[in-house]
Amino acid sequence: MKKAFTLVELLVVIAIIAMLMTALVTYFWGGTESARASRCLANLKQLATAAQSYGRDYEHYPLAGSVERMGIDDSRGMQNVVERYNEMPGWISWNSQSAYKSGPQSHIANYGWFTSAYNQDVTARDYCITNGALWRYIQKETAYVCPSHLRCQKLKRTPPNWSYVMNSYFGFDESKGSDFKSTWYWGVRVDTVPRADKILLFAEMQWEDYTGETPNFSQGAGTENDCTLQYRAGDGGESIGFNHKHKNDIEAHVVFADGHTDKIRWPRSGMSKNELRDLTEWLCEGKDVTFNGKRYEELKN
Repeated sequence: MKKAFTLVELLVVIAIIAMLMTALVTYFWGGTESARASRCLANLKQLATAAQSYGRDYEHYPLAGSVERMGIDDSRGMQNVVERYNEMPGWISWNSQSAYKSGPQSHIANYGWFTSAYNQDVTARDYCITNGALWRYIQKETAYVCPSHLRCQKLKRTPPNWSYVMNSYFGFDESKGSDFKSTWYWGVRVDTVPRADKILLFAEMQWEDYTGETPNFSQGAGTENDCTLQYRAGDGGESIGFNHKHKNDIEAHVVFADGHTDKIRWPRSGMSKNELRDLTEWLCEGKDVTFNGKRYEELKN
């Protein structure tokens, strides 16, 4: 005669099944978004570590965007000397490899300005990363793109090669002059950043429409899809991307010049475009001010 299960045993089995179902639901519906967010923060940390390593090697941060300089090309003899542009690559290069080879014109004149993260030419996008100033410190293309960014793309769109932008504060050192014919630009010196724990280094570009800032998914060139966060009003007032969801909030992932990462949370239906741009400017310049009635230290928690 077979022994039947007792009521206690049945309750224990039901409880175990319930726990397993809860774990599976959490993994497939909640845990995966959490895992993608963690991977994104790890990418930002890796970029910051690479920028700091570059800073130790060269005493200045990498450029937020490439800079052109006009030089002399005498490779065909002194009778055929021409002025030719060349590039000092930013953390991601603007050069699509062929722009400076087809003639003496600048990258702009060769229609290669701001190679987009969505550009149809995959070879050009790959070259922008591998020719960038940080590639030798990273050597891994997956560190340049947020997994949630890849996941959100529809099949008809060109998948992006990078999700992150560098604060344009880290442009060339203006104290060295602005004559691009004679001056080789260098990035901001590491020892001159006044508040490295408050000045943004990298953030995500806008690619979700949670804040009313319509992303630009065009496959051609465009400042919204390049590698530099041009936050100043004169540059169009670009904003950091709030691209992750957390319950009823949205999150922006950022990393600061001292290397610490952060999640900035905001109610999904409570931020205007002007507030978003003000917050971006504040973070990019390390301003210690009150934003929307709260200090930044309170927004972090």
